[in-house]
Amino acid sequence: MSVLFVAPQKAMALGQGRIALWRSLQTSGSGGTTGTPKGPATPAAIAGTAAWWDASTLAGVADISGHPVTGWYQASSGLIDKSGNGNVLASFASVPSDVPLIAAPRIAGMLGGVGGLITSTELLSPTLSPSHGLVHTGGSLGSGGNWTWWLVWSRPNWRQGTNNNNAPTAILTAGSTPVLQIDNAGGTGQLILLPTGTNAILLSNLTRRHTHSVILRNSVSTGLDIWLDGTKVGSSLVCSLPATPSEPIYLLHDGTPIGAAQCWFHEAATWPRALNDTEIATLETYASRWPTGPRRGVMIVVDGQSNSVNYALNDGAALLLAQGIAWHIGALAYNIIASTGSAAAYTMESGHGIYPAVNGTYPGSFLNPAGAGATTDPSTWPLGADGLALTAALQNVAAEDLADICALIWPWNETDSLRGYSEEATFSGAAVRFLTLERSMIGLTAARLPLIWWNAIPYGTAPGMQMHREVTASLARQGSINVVIGNPQTSDSNPRGAAWDPTTGLSTGGDSAHRDGADNQRFARLAAPVAARAVIAAGHTDTISAIVAGVPVIGGPNIKHVYRQNNTTLILTIQHDCGTDLIVPLQAATGAGFAVMDGGSIANPGNLISASSCVRSDATHLTIILASSLVNPSTGCGLYYPHGSTMIGRGNAVTDNYASVMKPANWDIASDLGPAWSLNYPLAATSSPIVLSDTPM
Repeated sequence: MSVLFVAPQKAMALGQGRIALWRSLQTSGSGGTTGTPKGPATPAAIAGTAAWWDASTLAGVADISGHPVTGWYQASSGLIDKSGNGNVLASFASVPSDVPLIAAPRIAGMLGGVGGLITSTELLSPTLSPSHGLVHTGGSLGSGGNWTWWLVWSRPNWRQGTNNNNAPTAILTAGSTPVLQIDNAGGTGQLILLPTGTNAILLSNLTRRHTHSVILRNSVSTGLDIWLDGTKVGSSLVCSLPATPSEPIYLLHDGTPIGAAQCWFHEAATWPRALNDTEIATLETYASRWPTGPRRGVMIVVDGQSNSVNYALNDGAALLLAQGIAWHIGALAYNIIASTGSAAAYTMESGHGIYPAVNGTYPGSFLNPAGAGATTDPSTWPLGADGLALTAALQNVAAEDLADICALIWPWNETDSLRGYSEEATFSGAAVRFLTLERSMIGLTAARLPLIWWNAIPYGTAPGMQMHREVTASLARQGSINVVIGNPQTSDSNPRGAAWDPTTGLSTGGDSAHRDGADNQRFARLAAPVAARAVIAAGHTDTISAIVAGVPVIGGPNIKHVYRQNNTTLILTIQHDCGTDLIVPLQAATGAGFAVMDGGSIANPGNLISASSCVRSDATHLTIILASSLVNPSTGCGLYYPHGSTMIGRGNAVTDNYASVMKPANWDIASDLGPAWSLNYPLAATSSPIVLSDTPM
């Protein structure tokens, strides 16, 4: 009798003509994150290979002319046959006007894949076409012949965007006969072999997001044998395919108009013979370079007011940040929870701070200081109307999406930075209180759910801005609260819609209360490695569990020491993150953003002296010339970069040279996601004034 083996001498029949697993297959990845082949150099090293297609790198993906593509996200005609036999695996779209097939990087560990990627603001990302798959003609898939097929794929999301989302979909199809079929949201998590005939369950706990590797071997004399993720799960099964091979053979499609499985293709190979067990073992050794089993997605929650709305909903910056995090941790999907405009359920509300600001002029009520049981201690404040709306918004999120939440994002400071400097303790306590309540809504502790907060954008009053910067910096230093400053500098940005001259760095016009879309997107890209490290530290990983040295840690260089060489000259010592040099561009050369408070205090400022020039002295030092002489002793003078709501403007901050620094192997995000990700990191804003020193460093 034909059975499915799940362990040595262990098998179970489900009944009603269906064969089931005795136990679950492994759920941890079986391959390394680098994708280094193990065993043979290629599947083509196994004798008699008819075709071998590999989308792990650009070398195996054909452009529209049939040559290897030269970059990710380029249109593709299919996969090159790397066995040398010329059997191209062609792009197949059942809707001719569909998007082109493209190759995308880092789908499984550091290895790529191909799929019909589409852009959608309504569906989960990445969104794959319901009509796009791959097709092969001339292959053998019939009960009357000997053959072996190997296929690796990844599914990033349940099927979506069709009128038949819950129906199962085919991973491998011979003519019109599904050979391998996977359940979608409406199923019970099954991977089935030949569902219209043999009907054997290869896996009964298939997850929404997964990567799997299957080997099918058919012998006319002994039947079908199946290996899933390195484990033999079927032996001598009856092959219910027609004796004569059916054509064409579809991969990740069933040949019908919306028949795509909406999965990424990774690698496949075929032989017109039944490989022997030694050859199967050799192939499995090679296949172990693919991390297999359940996969995860990155879900981030965005809170705040109008700049957060722009960041998340209008500029696409939040999704860019999620994509960047996913790239760093090797996650299969990336999405955001962000909404506004509803009367009762939203995560962002224009004009509202963490609690009412400026004596109620800005009546934000994420927290309600006057609520039942509230005292003057912010730790007793209950949720206000906005906080309750946030609760409702999160309750509307599907449980499986809630389980993917790995970070909170606060591009948020506007009306909170209008507060008086004397509110620092109250604001700090309120921020912690609201953060604690939000984490409880999601069901995660501080250790498991980092807050990624930006350094205040140029908006509020000078004392309010300094208060806000001090609070975020103070909370970030308290490790148990798990606050991370994703963007240590945001003043190097322009008013929304301003006219900007990239040759001078000067801008005119625009909405000064809101940051420009280009800057929001840049902020997201700059924050990605910092946020990803926090996500990994919180225990949310997929196929990559550590970020290597040479990738930004804190988001750029910072001022380590300020030496007062004389009353108008300062020498700044800069500590690099991952850059190796300093760049002083555009208006930075005029000292933009640098100022010294000559006497006084933050609460009662003294004379503020701006810089008139900034010059790179060497890779770690800047020389700042002040517009006038200091009169107070160094202990009474403090350097700001910048002071209060001073706007440095896009392109005018001192930066490092990270864009041109050699990246660690497999860690150049710009080569994968595009040149917009090639960025120099700006010099961090000062969270509090740096006291001048009379001693050089």
